[in-house]
Amino acid sequence: MSSSFLLRDHRTYAPEQDLMFLAGAPAVYHCHHFNLFLDQTIDDALGPTEGFALRASAAHEFALDLLTEAVLRVDAYTPAERIQVAQQIFRSMGHGLLTPGLTATGGASQGAFTHYGFTWKEKYGTRVRRRHPVDAVAAGFLSAMTEVAYGLPRGIMTTVETACVALKNDHCAFETAPAAQLASFGPSVGTEQHLATRYPPQKGLFEEKITAITAGLRDFTAGVSGDERGLVQAFGVFVTMHLAGYYNRISYDAVKAIEKRAPSFVPDVESLLRESGHVCVFNTFGGILLSPEWEGMVGAPGEDCSDIILGCTAIARALGFGHWYVEEYVPQKRLVVRATSTYEAGYYRTRHGQPSRPQEYFFQGAVLAFAQLAHRVPWSKKPRLTQEFYDALFKGKLPYTIEQTRSLQLGDPFSEVVVTAKT
Repeated sequence: MSSSFLLRDHRTYAPEQDLMFLAGAPAVYHCHHFNLFLDQTIDDALGPTEGFALRASAAHEFALDLLTEAVLRVDAYTPAERIQVAQQIFRSMGHGLLTPGLTATGGASQGAFTHYGFTWKEKYGTRVRRRHPVDAVAAGFLSAMTEVAYGLPRGIMTTVETACVALKNDHCAFETAPAAQLASFGPSVGTEQHLATRYPPQKGLFEEKITAITAGLRDFTAGVSGDERGLVQAFGVFVTMHLAGYYNRISYDAVKAIEKRAPSFVPDVESLLRESGHVCVFNTFGGILLSPEWEGMVGAPGEDCSDIILGCTAIARALGFGHWYVEEYVPQKRLVVRATSTYEAGYYRTRHGQPSRPQEYFFQGAVLAFAQLAHRVPWSKKPRLTQEFYDALFKGKLPYTIEQTRSLQLGDPFSEVVVTAKT
């Protein structure tokens, strides 16, 4: 029987670039607030049917890369062994529990505590009635699981979700079957391509503190894995280790689709993709900054704005977002963050070439959120990170302007976002 696949044994970081990989597949940590917001953005742009199809296809494609390498690393050869490894990876990454009923021609599977369905119900279930299934990631993972288990051609299977807890069903149910036509995936975006846009790492302000905090957070997260539910509940959120290719593909494919069919709406979609960075930093970074673990490792955040800026930069590195560093900081007035690697740049250049303007949407939104958290949150009062507080910070007229002035996507040696206080 195959050995266990433990995340900590197969999680690596590119030296000095702060990009994370799981069994060679580009990976990052994100929380349920970000995951749900980004998926809703895709569905709003494309419609729920096309949106689900894109999200399932992206999960399918990049889970294939992960599982193909993972089963080889732990010597899993039979279909049963490979399915067991895939289940373990899904659970360990914080995506919930899958009970597959798979053969070489497909089959019926069930899900419990699936990250998207469970957290959607937790966050919105009492306030919003959902009409479409939410667990595209689980569906895509099951398609990839079937192909890897039985040595089938890439893209030959497809999975639909037939029941979902977000729809008030008792459990999630999936049907996997041969696709009407073989899926066409894009060029590979693995370790080599992900690192193709990197440049020698640079040191910025607060570098010694940022490096030390990053190392401490990596040590802490090394042992993090899904609980008995297959969920990772930490820092006041539900955390997933996720595939960077999933986030990149659904974001950029949605923008490309809107460019073709309704170009006047592209700025709206891009604005929402930038807002995903706000959502991530407010909820995940904010939760980390307020956590007992952070207090024990760094100290409780106080009123020194620079502590929040350097803390957020360290968190970004530890979560696998790339080598972000603080180039310039004048409290309340100006913040300049640069990166010699981001998880968006290598993907975009591989799949779409060189853009006419920077399109590192997450990087842009996250840096703006750094300034917001540093200057507008009373950390010493230990505020609750509620939706109402988020709306007060990020909805309406903001006190800052933001511009991405340099980009790895454009061939620059670093990406740069400048946040300036409005006068």
